[in-house]
Amino acid sequence: MREMKFYDQKNNLTSIGRQEILDKTVSGKDVSIKVRSTTYTAEDSEVYSAELDLLCENGIFKFDMKNFLDPNTMATYKEMGVEISGDNLAYPPDLKTGDALPDGNIKMVVKNNEITLLTITVAISGRTVDSREELTTDAGKFSCYKIKYNTMSKVGFITVNTSAVEWIAEGVGVVRNETYNKKGKLTGYSVLTKYNN
Repeated sequence: MREMKFYDQKNNLTSIGRQEILDKTVSGKDVSIKVRSTTYTAEDSEVYSAELDLLCENGIFKFDMKNFLDPNTMATYKEMGVEISGDNLAYPPDLKTGDALPDGNIKMVVKNNEITLLTITVAISGRTVDSREELTTDAGKFSCYKIKYNTMSKVGFITVNTSAVEWIAEGVGVVRNETYNKKGKLTGYSVLTKYNN
């Protein structure tokens, strides 16, 4: 089980995310993991729950881009027809400082009786491995790759561009993530607070 806590720029807890493994399939060198990801309010009330697919194919780890969709938005439209498509984020093996990583994107179309109500697009680009760092959180001490990237989120006609820094530990996933607005100001961050392998 993994638990991430999300904070705003003033260090106020805004939400909690928990993930638990539902199923794991190993086929040769390939591993497929089905995870239930649940988002809670700061008061620990459930907001939204979804199943994510995590894959490792030929040593390349693929992260489900559904994780980048806003849980509050998903909860609002969960009773409607939702079509999701895109390319998941890939993390090649043997990361090194200076590596450029593949882009990722996801598109969600909300429909009601075949009428499109809303289109949401999230695109991740400019991913580079910045450095290797040790990070300590309530979940323990981790050896991490520090990765920087840009995010473009489009909801209807409104587009928001941000940048982010994430610390990834092999076999663990995201340990910390920081998000910045287009002026470079911190808007929020998340930290791994519990981890049971």
